[in-house]
Amino acid sequence: MPHTYSLDETLIYLLSAVIVVTLFRRLKISPIIGYLIAGVLIGPHAFQFATDIEFSKFLGEIGVVFLLFSIGLKLPFQRLQSLQEYVFGIGCLQVVISTGVLAGAVYYFTKLSLDASILIGSGLALSSTAVCLQILSDSEELAAKFGRITFATLLFQDLAVVLFLVLLTSLIEDHGSVMGTLGYAALKAGIVLAIIVSAGRVILKPVYRILAGLGNPELFVGATLLVVLTTSMATAQAGLSMELGAFLAGLLMSETEYRHQVQADIQPFYGLLLGLFFMTVGMSIDLSLVADNILLILSIIISLVLTKFLIFLAIGQVLKIGLLNSIRSGLLLSTGGEFLFVLLAPAVAAGVVPNEIGQLLFVAVAISLGTTPFLDMIGKSLSERYSGQELKVGNKNKPTTSEDLKNHIVIVGFGRLGTLVARLMTERVIPFVALDKSMKQVQEGQSRGQPVYYGDGRRVQVMRSVGVDKAKICAVCVHSPAVAVRIAIMIRKNFPDVYVVVRLPDDEYQSKLLSIGAHVVMPENLEPSLQVGGTILKALHLPETEVQQIVDNFRKSLNHKTKKESVAPGTPEK
Repeated sequence: MPHTYSLDETLIYLLSAVIVVTLFRRLKISPIIGYLIAGVLIGPHAFQFATDIEFSKFLGEIGVVFLLFSIGLKLPFQRLQSLQEYVFGIGCLQVVISTGVLAGAVYYFTKLSLDASILIGSGLALSSTAVCLQILSDSEELAAKFGRITFATLLFQDLAVVLFLVLLTSLIEDHGSVMGTLGYAALKAGIVLAIIVSAGRVILKPVYRILAGLGNPELFVGATLLVVLTTSMATAQAGLSMELGAFLAGLLMSETEYRHQVQADIQPFYGLLLGLFFMTVGMSIDLSLVADNILLILSIIISLVLTKFLIFLAIGQVLKIGLLNSIRSGLLLSTGGEFLFVLLAPAVAAGVVPNEIGQLLFVAVAISLGTTPFLDMIGKSLSERYSGQELKVGNKNKPTTSEDLKNHIVIVGFGRLGTLVARLMTERVIPFVALDKSMKQVQEGQSRGQPVYYGDGRRVQVMRSVGVDKAKICAVCVHSPAVAVRIAIMIRKNFPDVYVVVRLPDDEYQSKLLSIGAHVVMPENLEPSLQVGGTILKALHLPETEVQQIVDNFRKSLNHKTKKESVAPGTPEK
């Protein structure tokens, strides 16, 4: 019976997912690799436990849609202002140059038509949004400089898919003018996006206010699913990608006070469906084809990774984003991406791209996806090994700077208080840079990919080098009250437009700081960290209810962690 057959395959997918996540989490290996391996084993080219690839592929694509929606939730429109230079600078250069170089190589080696070569080159130039963002999210490095560079590049790639899909349509339907088609598609896309943004800003808040008042969690979840899928369908109908629509829906939802509840509601959906997407990619790998063409496939993978990595490294050096940032982002972005399957599958079916070439590229990109976590581990290892040396080299000439940042947060002092404030900023993907005079704190922060540098916050030139003149807020989190006061006075004197938050243990210097316009926080231990972070978020004009929810969530998670750590091994937790 067909229903029993579908249920059998569903159970196989779920069982594989549970086993994979449990095993690979224990081994401290990215579950993405496990999902790919599980897909190969249960797929039609190995043990054939599951053969209905089309249905699982559809569910997997929905998982990617929910991932983009979740990322959009963390990035309100005002946050994107600090990324625009990366998106239209680094992202644009990466896509254009990589597409040109790879298309030229395809044209030279395969003798395909120029249009088909450009289509293949554009597909290979794209990286995996799903894999890269999952890795950055798991390691909590999305707010680090290289994380923001990587995300901005991926965002431009998602936007570029619109043009590549139009090229695909032109090739399949044999349209006369590609430029005319592109112009029409751009006009239609602009109208659709304007309608979605306008309607979303008018409708979302009132609708969710009514739903929240009803107190029905099932209805709340259903409304969220409806928003995501409706927006995705609207952009898909307009010739844009579903993923772009979902990302846009997330951006709109991020401006409401309901984003935290929405994010908690969709977490189980996109986590499981995204794993299914990677299993589907693994199922598409034909082991016999790999065995027969192993050398050719390895050559394609190595050439692809090296070419994209070297291109990004060159772009990074020209735009001066830092060698280690270029290496880490370049390694993450050097493999293939899921959009290659979206672009090439219809082209292969229509005969625009020969089937044998398409299959080889599918297998090579699928395998390269599995190498992304390993490449990220290499980048992280290089960063941990050489970050101190790069820091010292930078200090020999001038203090390490964050010239790319605008409207960011400067944290002076990276002890327990500064670290927790940084975590709160990371939660909202708010760019920050931190200073500390302890090399131990600096190295610990940099080992986590955080922008922490050695420097004395009392010196004007050091503070200028971390962009405090372009910052929105400076949080003074040093232990010494006297030093904190000196730093605050110096900042208010030399950088009067910067909002200053100072933590003090008592009220000895409070009146002096208030007289110069600084905001003072005085409670002890955990609460000052949360109050400083909450004050910063309020100063960024986030809704007070949302700020309170963020602070309460952090307080609960940290109290729970402290409680668990205080229980002796083998002692039941009360």
